[in-house]
Amino acid sequence: MPFIFTTLDENQRRLPFFLATIGYDWPQEAIKRPEGYSWYQWLQCLSGRGELMVGGKRMEVEPGDGFFLLPNEEHEYRSLSGDWVTDWMGFGGFGVEEVLRTVGLEASGVYAISDLWRLKTLLREIYNASMIDSAIAHHETSLLVYETLLALKVALEPKTRNALPRHAKLGPVLQYVRVHYAEPTSIAGLSAVIGVTPQYLCKLFRQALGMRPFEYLASFRISKAKELLVAKPELSIAGIARDVGFTDSNYLCRVFKKAEGISPSAFRNLHSAPLGEYNK
Repeated sequence: MPFIFTTLDENQRRLPFFLATIGYDWPQEAIKRPEGYSWYQWLQCLSGRGELMVGGKRMEVEPGDGFFLLPNEEHEYRSLSGDWVTDWMGFGGFGVEEVLRTVGLEASGVYAISDLWRLKTLLREIYNASMIDSAIAHHETSLLVYETLLALKVALEPKTRNALPRHAKLGPVLQYVRVHYAEPTSIAGLSAVIGVTPQYLCKLFRQALGMRPFEYLASFRISKAKELLVAKPELSIAGIARDVGFTDSNYLCRVFKKAEGISPSAFRNLHSAPLGEYNK
């Protein structure tokens, strides 16, 4: 159960992100802080069960959950099972607030984690980097704290009773798109994959991915078009449009240029040798 409490000098405090404390595989003891804690905190549950009391609410924390705490906010957490094991990180910096706003972490609370393995790996990398006796060690930990905060963007969902994370709910739809992207489809057809209404499907996409279902479909088709533009230089733009599910080449070109800033032909020229080169 390694842990570190860093001593922060003025140079470290000037960094946009800095590590204050970190520990992992920690047998979590009961904590009660009427005045809160000096730094932002992120804790994730590896095993056992606990509960968090913050903001007048009591929330259970189960394996695969994490909880976020704002600085200087009264809170309390304790084990419910006697074998509660957590990873934890305390952090700060002038860039933290803006990134947390982007991530969607603006209030203390419990979150379901869809990718605990990645977050576990990142916290261990931060710990290892903080142990290096080097003039640039604090810059390395600063970068890793930033990477961890960005990873939370896709790894977390607000935890609600008897509800899967939104990314998990959308999993069958995303898989359907990956398999059937070239086929004609409709919002009703996509909704039927998980048995919800089109309106609710749109809500899930907006909350989880920040886009509408057909924006996701178009983005996936563009990614496949890019693969074909490079891998199949003999295919025409019209042929590629047809193969990835666009109705015609003009539609592909409009969507492609909006997404990439250049035309499909220009993209091909940037990433491929002239067609004659393949025949030498």
